[in-house]
Amino acid sequence: MRPRFGLLAILSLLAFLSGCQSEYSGTVGGASDGGDGTLYGSYNPEGQSAYNQQCASCHGVDGNGTSVGSSLVGCATCTSVSVLADEIARTMPIGDTGRCTGDCATDTAEYILYAFNGQILASATTSLEGVTSDPLQNTLRKASLQLAGRLPSSAEIAMVADNGETGLSLALNQIMNEDAFYENLMDIFNIQLLTDKYLSSNLYEGGINLLDSGDYPNRKWYNDVYSADDQNSIRGCVRTITNDAVAREPLELVRYAAMNQLPHTLFMTADFIMVNWYSQQVYEAELVDPSAEFRHLEEPVCDADGVQLYYDPTDFRPARINKDLEYEMGGIPHAGVLTSAMFLNRYPTTTTNRNRHRSRIVFDYFLDTDILAIEGDRPGDGIGSEAANPTLLDPACYACHQVMDPVSSAFQHWTDRGQYIVTGSTSSNRWDSSDIEPAGLRGETIPLSGGDGYFRRMLQWLGNAISEDPRFVRATMRTLYKGLTGQEPLRTPGQSASDADTLAYNSQRAIINSIGAAMVADNWNIKTGIKGIIMSPYYRASSLDSGRLVSNDHIGASRFISPEQMQAKLNATIGFGWDNFRDERNRIMYGGMDSDSITERITEPSGLIVAIQSRMATEMACRGTALDFVSSPAERHLFPYVEPTTLPSDDNAISLIKHNIQHLHWVLLGEQVAIGSTELEATYDLFTSVLEQGQTLLANADQYDPRPSTALEWECRARWYRQEDGRTNGDLPAELRIENDSDFVIRSWTAVITYLLSDYRFIYE
Repeated sequence: MRPRFGLLAILSLLAFLSGCQSEYSGTVGGASDGGDGTLYGSYNPEGQSAYNQQCASCHGVDGNGTSVGSSLVGCATCTSVSVLADEIARTMPIGDTGRCTGDCATDTAEYILYAFNGQILASATTSLEGVTSDPLQNTLRKASLQLAGRLPSSAEIAMVADNGETGLSLALNQIMNEDAFYENLMDIFNIQLLTDKYLSSNLYEGGINLLDSGDYPNRKWYNDVYSADDQNSIRGCVRTITNDAVAREPLELVRYAAMNQLPHTLFMTADFIMVNWYSQQVYEAELVDPSAEFRHLEEPVCDADGVQLYYDPTDFRPARINKDLEYEMGGIPHAGVLTSAMFLNRYPTTTTNRNRHRSRIVFDYFLDTDILAIEGDRPGDGIGSEAANPTLLDPACYACHQVMDPVSSAFQHWTDRGQYIVTGSTSSNRWDSSDIEPAGLRGETIPLSGGDGYFRRMLQWLGNAISEDPRFVRATMRTLYKGLTGQEPLRTPGQSASDADTLAYNSQRAIINSIGAAMVADNWNIKTGIKGIIMSPYYRASSLDSGRLVSNDHIGASRFISPEQMQAKLNATIGFGWDNFRDERNRIMYGGMDSDSITERITEPSGLIVAIQSRMATEMACRGTALDFVSSPAERHLFPYVEPTTLPSDDNAISLIKHNIQHLHWVLLGEQVAIGSTELEATYDLFTSVLEQGQTLLANADQYDPRPSTALEWECRARWYRQEDGRTNGDLPAELRIENDSDFVIRSWTAVITYLLSDYRFIYE
């Protein structure tokens, strides 16, 4: 029987990882000291009473959590009584820290481990029964396309065939070291942040224009260096690269940490920004490593007007803005994404909002908490009790604001446009602290004065606090899970949920939390989290036994792929992309997003999308079939086993044709079909049927008007090289061109490719 990544195995992994925390210096997860004698504790009536009084309103009576309180099933700090008790004593309840310490914390922790991590997790193992996983080679193919935009190599396929899950793990390690993987990783986080709104393809100088000209007088440095000219000049090229480097600065933090095996917590804590050579000119920033030099490419990146630039646009390095700003001496106190001008502008504030919008986003994106879902009696007219300061004095308002406003206050030095101006009586950035909670998180207030004062560095304190909060683990896993599966993790089922829904939630939460624990134990390595999701049943499921598994909509990662993913898939399977996807309007119609007005990708294809797929299938089959035959068999994407002269005239030729059909089903649909199977025979019948009809037409050409010809349609001829975006890229040598199809074989294969590209499985992955 093929091994599965089941819940029992994950629970064993979680128990093992609890002893590996020494690799991580933070407090999330902790290490089990075994002092309580069991991982799950024992029933404690005093703990149950304390839990019901102080914890159940947020975390739920059954521990499944609420919209504002995390689930306690397999939670990040549920590794031992001592670790969980310490977490309770230091951070709970929110807004009343210190209320439950000593015996109260220990009793409560013991009850939580027994009630929500012993009995519940034991019963949760049944929720994944009835799930059949994809063969490991199929999982490898899907992950390779999704993460690296390519098909797995023969060596990787062999590695999986020979070594099972260990081989898959090793193959994923290789895939996650490629440049394309890091680009896709940034895309996963942009789905959440939406800072790609400011790329040049969406907004002209969209990122550059957000920077204050007083703070960054060199922000449009290219205007001074290069003369004003048309869009195709050196100036236009440099402007685009510079703007996009500024726009992607927060996402480059994710790439930098992953590429250098640094903890993903840098997303919250990095005391630097990421710059390439072009954006360094904008900020006049100092590299953290002053001896570092930006990488040069062999071919120029910008080449026009007699000027050539060789600096690699993808070479980003840590830097600090240490220059004196207009309103502040000593530069910017960087705190990862929290101080990014792109993030702050994407989620702005107003004088009356006072950073509460930013606070809501921080809680949602980085602490997996929906502030707007906090239970309470909100006044219907928005006026409430007419207290002088309702956010502090009106109970209907304070329930939310006591949680939200401390984070809001931490942003007080950052203006609506993301400019850093320290607040004060003489500052243009006024802040009255008398009517809002002081800056902090989870009941802890930021120390503002003294030797450890953070007055000018509030977001640095907040970033560190978030990075050590167990909710940051859950928020990160939520981002990865949605990015990889296309689905949000299951939400808290609620008190009225069915047993099946509760069981499904508990199982998923236990598995995702355990993967998060493994990621934290591995020095917060984001790749560990990605690999855990890919190897889990939630990604690998291929079929479900509905008779045994009632709540199953959340299992299985087959998803309608985005236009960007489709373009990468076309390049991987056919050798070039579809030129229509160069136009943003076509990408949007196909379900894409621009991170601006359209912020979500379509997950279910519409009639329009099906029509676009039909056109794409026809055009790509036409352009790709003959062109594939130009290459040697070993270099072909589609036809490694046949030639344009291979006819089904004998058993050997028929065997080669069917073998090639097997190859096409695997390459295009990820389907392994056997000789003699219904699927393969249907495709073979299509090939022979078109072939026979075409040869009949050619044999009786004199009977038709217009006369059938052996010449291929102009667009279907192999006359041109094609580049990644599908455009032609120069003429093929005359001796390599394929312009005629005397036996109608090429057109028969074109019909087969059209048929397979039109299959719904090609647009799902």
